[in-house]
Amino acid sequence: MKQRNMTKLFRTILTTNAPKFVSTPTFIRKLNNQIPTKEVQIPVQYGHIAGKLWGSGDKRPILALHGWQDNAGTWDPLIPMIIKDRPILALDFPGHGFSSWTPGLTYNEWEWPRLILYLKEYFKWDNVSILSHSMGAIAATRFASVFPEDIDFYIAIDSFILENVNTNTLVEKIYPKLLQKAFVTDHWLDKEPPSYTLEEITNTWHLATRKSIALDSVKHLIKRGVKQSKTDPNKYYFSRDPRLKYVILIPEDRKFTEALVRRIKCPMLFLKATDSPFSAGKFSIAMREMIEKQNDKYEFHFVPGKHHVHLNNPELVAPLINNFLHKHKLEA
Repeated sequence: MKQRNMTKLFRTILTTNAPKFVSTPTFIRKLNNQIPTKEVQIPVQYGHIAGKLWGSGDKRPILALHGWQDNAGTWDPLIPMIIKDRPILALDFPGHGFSSWTPGLTYNEWEWPRLILYLKEYFKWDNVSILSHSMGAIAATRFASVFPEDIDFYIAIDSFILENVNTNTLVEKIYPKLLQKAFVTDHWLDKEPPSYTLEEITNTWHLATRKSIALDSVKHLIKRGVKQSKTDPNKYYFSRDPRLKYVILIPEDRKFTEALVRRIKCPMLFLKATDSPFSAGKFSIAMREMIEKQNDKYEFHFVPGKHHVHLNNPELVAPLINNFLHKHKLEA
């Protein structure tokens, strides 16, 4: 695609209020046109949590939780294929998409399930239902483990726990580098970050995920993930909190992780992308085998594709999700 045409395409995506699916199958566009959507803002102490609500009615929505450095746009291709009578609320995690940044502190992985608890209490829900990917799936697993009576089901795509890591490597190499970079980043949070053309943004996003997000899929994330430069109107910058790149992940040993997964009681669907390095090690395999032994409502499937298979190839994921929801009578 020539640069002029690509620029025009992405400007259209960024300026329209209605969901836009470019170069997607006609039946997906027709489905999307029939589904009402609206932007929501949920107040928190440091600002708001943003979300995109799909569907209408007074039923409790399914929460859709995205992966690290993605945003609610990650669900745009999939939701039209699975939404039925219940609305789906696709959230932007703090620091991502249209949500506020957390002030003063770095992000950590136990804030994610705490946010789910906050939403449950804010909306006065009896239970929570979750559709999740990667970081969002880790959050869902922790919530389901700590509050097993407060979740009626969750779907995890390509991750559900943090991988077991070498603690010596963390202490000697990773932590010092992350802390130093986070410290430097704190000093220029109020400055506009480097800006790029939309074509450069697209290529960078694609390559930064090791090509897990297909070039044609980046458009679904761009609308919530970039802002126009104030110094050069022809360029854009990544609008997520730059401190997200330096999240300190605290290693959790096998005994602790086992204590978590043993408490999962609700129906759980785990979809593992075959070409993804995540949740592929012996530690993750052992944990999902443990869930399978102690939870007869657990279901597992391999899906051909990369880590963002739900975004690149939703037609491979949707039937498995629909069958799972129908099997456990979770559609209403």
